[in-house]
Amino acid sequence: MAKLFPIILFLLSIVFLVPGLTKPLMTIEAKIDKKEMIHIGAGLLVAPGKSGGFIQGMVESLVKDMGIDGELTVFTSTRSLLATMRELLSNGHLLVGVLIGLFGLVIPLIKITLVTWAFLTKSIERQRKLLGVSGVLGKWSMSDVFLMAILVTFLAINANEYADEALKMHAQLHEGFYYFAMYCLLAIVAGQMMERQTAVNKK
Repeated sequence: MAKLFPIILFLLSIVFLVPGLTKPLMTIEAKIDKKEMIHIGAGLLVAPGKSGGFIQGMVESLVKDMGIDGELTVFTSTRSLLATMRELLSNGHLLVGVLIGLFGLVIPLIKITLVTWAFLTKSIERQRKLLGVSGVLGKWSMSDVFLMAILVTFLAINANEYADEALKMHAQLHEGFYYFAMYCLLAIVAGQMMERQTAVNKK
């Protein structure tokens, strides 16, 4: 049973990968304060070097009389990982879309497959070759790096949520992020356990 445990973890990681690719990953939203937007527009009407007291006073009166308040959503986007890659490819960002798919998904899956093959085979020579290729690919496996990039983006956007009085940015993580995080965690643990057990069997 202990020998099969890494295989079970690997299969479970694939189960989490599917919704991690297709479920919404993150929502990014931008809102503009209506009052601040009007004040900014009024400031643009003032000629350089001129006083804007009259226009600003008129704007203040207009805002007060019309009861303008609240925020206006100017941008909102919710994307899954696959939708993000498709959008990059369809908008001509072929290199970025391909690199995300290659280093974030394809190479990690190939690596864990090679380690699984080495773990199951009885040939010491084949194990050495498979683990050697897996070690080379491991340097280019970046699913965990990609996950951290998403998390850093989320934190950076929310850190600046109230940095500007006019424009407010907000990000929200969705279930796709947590599924993909579980895939990364389980795949890494399964790969390390297989490599450790294979190394022990070679001795």
